[in-house]
Amino acid sequence: MENLDSIKELVKGKKVALVGNSGKVVGKNYPIDEFDVVVRINRAWDLPEAMKKDVGTKLDILCISGGERKNLESLVNSPFITVWMARKRREEIPEDFAEKISLYPIEWWYELYDELGSFPSTGCMAFDFLRRLIGENGTLTLYGFDFFQSNNWYNKKKLKHWFLELIGVEVVYHPHSGEKEEEFICNALPSKQFHLVKLS
Repeated sequence: MENLDSIKELVKGKKVALVGNSGKVVGKNYPIDEFDVVVRINRAWDLPEAMKKDVGTKLDILCISGGERKNLESLVNSPFITVWMARKRREEIPEDFAEKISLYPIEWWYELYDELGSFPSTGCMAFDFLRRLIGENGTLTLYGFDFFQSNNWYNKKKLKHWFLELIGVEVVYHPHSGEKEEEFICNALPSKQFHLVKLS
């Protein structure tokens, strides 16, 4: 596994953009590519052409969880740094891929889990990862985060979910707490180092 020294050297003291995957980013035309370092999450390595004008194309670090395991060969051989965030399935990463990937430290995962009282999302883990590495002079700007108030741009609601909601059955889409994650993210860094671009 790659250690974190190269990532820390890349982000420390820099203007960093962390880009979430809310579907509300469509049509925004954000200046993301102007940042020193751009960090994206999960499926954002494979952006549709139509979205590139909205959220840019620059990608320096990709933070992924278990869902992208099937794409590891493509990801680890790409020019960006790939960081595996999930607590589970680390032992399933093939040895030849493991040499080219970085890991979100497992002790940080447990600290974040204790802080939130629920399983952290990839976006929240990515934030925690970066806020520990940017140093006192780095800044972190978040785009595309609405803390699960809307669907992401690549997962569409399944027909069975529409049906269950129609008949009044509560559907749980993920094990994360948007409220707790928003509270943590908005208070974990000094205001001079952090900016959340609100979605409407």
